[in-house]
Amino acid sequence: MILAINTAFMEANVGLILDDGKRIEKIIDAKSKHSENVLKTIDEVCTEAGVKINDIENFAVVVGPGSFTGIRIGVAIIKAIAVVNEKAKFFPVSSLELMAYIYSQKNNNSFATVLNALSNLFFVAEFDKNGIKLKEERMIERCELEKIKEKKVCLNGDLVLENADYVEITTHELLNFALTLVENGKSESIENVNPLYLRPSQAEANLKSVKKV
Repeated sequence: MILAINTAFMEANVGLILDDGKRIEKIIDAKSKHSENVLKTIDEVCTEAGVKINDIENFAVVVGPGSFTGIRIGVAIIKAIAVVNEKAKFFPVSSLELMAYIYSQKNNNSFATVLNALSNLFFVAEFDKNGIKLKEERMIERCELEKIKEKKVCLNGDLVLENADYVEITTHELLNFALTLVENGKSESIENVNPLYLRPSQAEANLKSVKKV
């Protein structure tokens, strides 16, 4: 079985693949508080499937980049599960890689996935036509983004770029990607499942400014 969660964006996803291939897919509305509803939704999914959290062997979680708060919630939930489920395997998911997986299923060209990091900054990763990552996730300024010649792929509703393509992260696609990670055996120890922020929080940035003064 595979449980996958994504809390990196305004709309959250929780999904489960059972051993017989049956899927349970849930979406948590953007207006809902992830901190209050993700655990509740996981419990609903397990109840609907007739399983307990300790019965699930594989857990995938989107670790970022994305919302600071959302990422923390997702990672914290997975780390809590690790305490009670000693047999579990964990699969951290980059949101930029997930976008690349979705895009590469229907396209055959090299590209870069792009997320809005605000303040004219962008989270970026580059991929070949098969969705294989060529450069690691990083944060860049607009001038650097404009130098990337490959097709730019953005998340629906996140960012508008000229001549860009767009993808939508659905619970179904999240489960598909999680399944490929499990089949490829790309698990990590729980100690290596950490938020992929790529930029300091506002509190960290303020602290650095104070130290410079």
